Amino acid sequence: MTLIVFLNALFGISMPISKVLLHNASPLFLTGVRMGIAGIVLLLYEKFYQKEQFNFKAGHKRIYFQIIILGIFASYVLRFYALQYLPSGKASFLLNFSPLLSSVYAYLVFNEKMTKKQWSGLMLGFIGMIPMLLMTSSEEVYFSEFLFISIPEIILLVSAALHTYSFILIQQLVRDKSCSPSFVNGLTMGIGGFLSLIISLLFEDLSKQIIDVKFCGMLTFLIITSNIICHNIYAYLLRKYSATFLAFSGFLSPIFSTLYGWSFLYEEVTWHFYVSTTIVLAGLYLFYLDEKIASKKPSVVPEKELTFRDRGE
Repeated sequence: MTLIVFLNALFGISMPISKVLLHNASPLFLTGVRMGIAGIVLLLYEKFYQKEQFNFKAGHKRIYFQIIILGIFASYVLRFYALQYLPSGKASFLLNFSPLLSSVYAYLVFNEKMTKKQWSGLMLGFIGMIPMLLMTSSEEVYFSEFLFISIPEIILLVSAALHTYSFILIQQLVRDKSCSPSFVNGLTMGIGGFLSLIISLLFEDLSKQIIDVKFCGMLTFLIITSNIICHNIYAYLLRKYSATFLAFSGFLSPIFSTLYGWSFLYEEVTWHFYVSTTIVLAGLYLFYLDEKIASKKPSVVPEKELTFRDRGE
């Protein structure tokens, strides 16, 4: 459990860093350089250290195409756009809409079952998101709302839905098609990133992208922590815990994102954060009770059931 907390502490810092980077670059450009560089690094690792797994199969191109367009390009561009107008902690909370979708997808695609206690914990976690949705930041007031949800919030929820769908597609490649997680993520990130970068260079003014030493340093740190270190930690943890539990434990990330945003970006922490955190942690504990029981049983998860959970973080 300590490693799970450490993982989410690393994931949590990516939101404040991304928000700072967006002061220098557009969502399209930032998606392009971050995903493009991360993809190249992962592919080079596969090429020189895992040569036997460096293999693209043409029969899987339809799945790869969906991951590139929906899970990398659309998901991250929408995410970074919305992040410009939302506090770091709130954005991270909304991205954790994904565990509910993940459990539904897992039920439909992989026929995975969940206990009543796990469903109760999951739903309690999402109830805990409501106070955060009710909170309106100073940047959001300029946008119209649907019911009580602002346009940036809706965009972020769409991003989470797209990323969760791509997460299931990656699991299909890794679990059912025996593809290497690093190769899948490297290829999709690389192509998705370069697609975003090309569109940015064609339709945006490059002079408005401020690429200085600070930008390069923070981007490098973000790629190393979120795209590389967290990638390996998450793959290791999938050997011990279910994908649904790890996705749900991601509710810890918003806590760290909020603390980082308060410490370094001077973002206000309101009562909404404390109420949401309390409810979410209660749901996480309820879910974890059954997870501990399940983890004591002999595992039947295939060795290749590894994937990469990077919410953008």
